[in-house]
Amino acid sequence: MKGASKRPQNLGTRGVLAVLSVLATLGAVVGVAPAAHAASTLVVPRDYRTIQAAVDAAASGDTILVRGGTYREEVVVSGKDLSLRGVGKGSPVIRSPATLTPFGTDVRHGVPVTSVVRIAHGAHVRMSGFTVTGPLPCGRLASGITALQSARLDLSRSRVLDMLPAPACPADQAFGRGVAIGLPDFIQVDGAAGSAASGRITQVTVARYQTDGVNVNGPGTGTPSPVLVKDNVVTGGARIPAVQAGIVIGAAAATVTGNVVSHAVCTFPGCGADPVNEFQSSGVAAIGTAAGTEISRNQVSDSDVGIYQIFSPNCCRISGNRLTGNRFFGIAVQDGDGTTDHNEITGGRVGIGVIADAVDTTGTLRGDRIRRTSVAPVREIECCGFKATAVVKPG
Repeated sequence: MKGASKRPQNLGTRGVLAVLSVLATLGAVVGVAPAAHAASTLVVPRDYRTIQAAVDAAASGDTILVRGGTYREEVVVSGKDLSLRGVGKGSPVIRSPATLTPFGTDVRHGVPVTSVVRIAHGAHVRMSGFTVTGPLPCGRLASGITALQSARLDLSRSRVLDMLPAPACPADQAFGRGVAIGLPDFIQVDGAAGSAASGRITQVTVARYQTDGVNVNGPGTGTPSPVLVKDNVVTGGARIPAVQAGIVIGAAAATVTGNVVSHAVCTFPGCGADPVNEFQSSGVAAIGTAAGTEISRNQVSDSDVGIYQIFSPNCCRISGNRLTGNRFFGIAVQDGDGTTDHNEITGGRVGIGVIADAVDTTGTLRGDRIRRTSVAPVREIECCGFKATAVVKPG
């Protein structure tokens, strides 16, 4: 065609302005994507002297590397997606400062709620290679690490130690938890009862805590918090009289598997073997727990009760656990029907207790192996007009 080879004419200044105007209009209509954030790596103390300063400076998607040393500070991550990794020779230690900032209230005990490390407001944090340690302040419900307000915490290859107040703290003011994902209704945050969160706790050591080693929980209404607790070592050892639990599952849909839990022993006044009138500590406690929870292949020893399911009807698959030397019960199912399946229980007073003092309760026990108990392999305990029934089925 004759016009096909013609070169474009010089547009001139007026033409260039017209083209720019059209392009600007098209950009407004189509939209120009902003440049994506290039993930950065921040190093403490090379780039920032404190972990909190690095967290404040970081953008979502960044990685914070923390070199060995002791960092006496409170760390709060709010609304960001970050990776926090301990690197170099020796695990970096985050030690609780003398004062922690309250973010909620424990209305059951009337004390503020605090944490050495707090993951909040939808943040997603992958944290590994740290030691978080006390001692904790007296008169606070304090934790080593807490995730709340729809945050997600993936915690691995870390240690949480000495979540204890000083020995001079009165027993009714002494609280200390290792790791908490989600908060129950009796903790109020910003006027709300409880707080949801999710995450994974894997290959973490928790030792010497006052009340709970690991607590996964959430509000009593709404979707339960999904949490995986796997391959951790949780060891009790309060210096102040306490009722302890190695792993607590509240209003959460949890998978608790492959953990080694020991030495959750009640030392508070009123502790004893009677599950109706006295207190017991437990290696794994399911309290008001959502259906679909799995408690499997854990090793629980030297506690008052190995696994305690209470007020959690048909919540849990309790299977394949090894329970050794737990002094009162290997497994207790109380005030809510429950099922056990192929657990191995050795020693203690009673292998499996089915207990009713608030509602009729049936325990269906399938293929459990119970040896060397001093009172009975299986025992039904009843109070207050309610019926306890143990249905023992072969494996």
